[in-house]
Amino acid sequence: MRASWWSGLLAATALGAGIGVAVAGARDTDYTAEAKVVVEANGGATAVQPLLPNVRELATSSILAGNVDSTLRLSGSPDTLRKRLHASIAPGSQVVVLSVADSERDRALQIAQESAVVLTQLVQARFRTPPLKAAVLDPAHIVDHGKRPFLRGALIGGAIGLVLATVALLVTRRRMIAAPLPTDEKLAKRERQLQERIELVTKRERELAKRAGGLAQRERSVQAREDEEPRTEAVQPAPPEPAPEPEPTRPPAVAPPGVTVARRPAGWNLNDLERAAAERRDVPRERVEEWRTYVFFLRDHAGMDGELPASFDSLVEDVFADLVRAG
Repeated sequence: MRASWWSGLLAATALGAGIGVAVAGARDTDYTAEAKVVVEANGGATAVQPLLPNVRELATSSILAGNVDSTLRLSGSPDTLRKRLHASIAPGSQVVVLSVADSERDRALQIAQESAVVLTQLVQARFRTPPLKAAVLDPAHIVDHGKRPFLRGALIGGAIGLVLATVALLVTRRRMIAAPLPTDEKLAKRERQLQERIELVTKRERELAKRAGGLAQRERSVQAREDEEPRTEAVQPAPPEPAPEPEPTRPPAVAPPGVTVARRPAGWNLNDLERAAAERRDVPRERVEEWRTYVFFLRDHAGMDGELPASFDSLVEDVFADLVRAG
């Protein structure tokens, strides 16, 4: 019995060492590049600190990954790049640290530097209350160069195999049943909330796209009917005009309350719509929340200066009817 026990330990140790060597040999050499972005505001650290977690999430978002992937023309997908991006907040500071690992040194530096530049642009475009500013504090540089540690892999694999074999033999001999690991209720609740939020955002995006498609189809139908109508009409003789009557004195027209937005020569500007929605006090709160929701989803289609494409004119004039006026 003792001989078989020792034989099991040696076999498990040798197997673990072999697996460790195989994993170390198959592993590619990785270069980890890092860049730092500092976030500032007129209110100082007290205004920036509460928003740093949101900036960190923006640093690993699909929007940033998509911009970086489009600029650098990487071989993988934006979602694959997003999973490789890591962001953290330097303790006691207003600095967001971006890092990425890649098998090529130059590509790792390019991805880290471009991610930092795109993050500075997104911070200024997304955070307006209070307005945040971001700048590249430390350009991209290599911080780690992973190699193929054959010996270390063998030692670690052997140690793991030895531990696992010892535990397995002890459990077998004593007939112990391992207790299930306790579940982290807070983590599970957080994941459920995150999933519900993702489903809600997806539903709103689909509704927005459906509404935009419906408006475009309605415009095409109206244009088609106008094209089919005859261009010339029979001229009817005008009836005799009655004698003019004196018009009663009317009070001067009063401008409707609230703030309105004028259309710029280049088109509707999302920044103007967002500012006007925040300043309106004469409409229900539900209407303001609806405007803010549309502003959030239209942000992905607007330029860096907030200008919207002409294809969204009908959507803007329909959703923000209480805000817009003829420019």
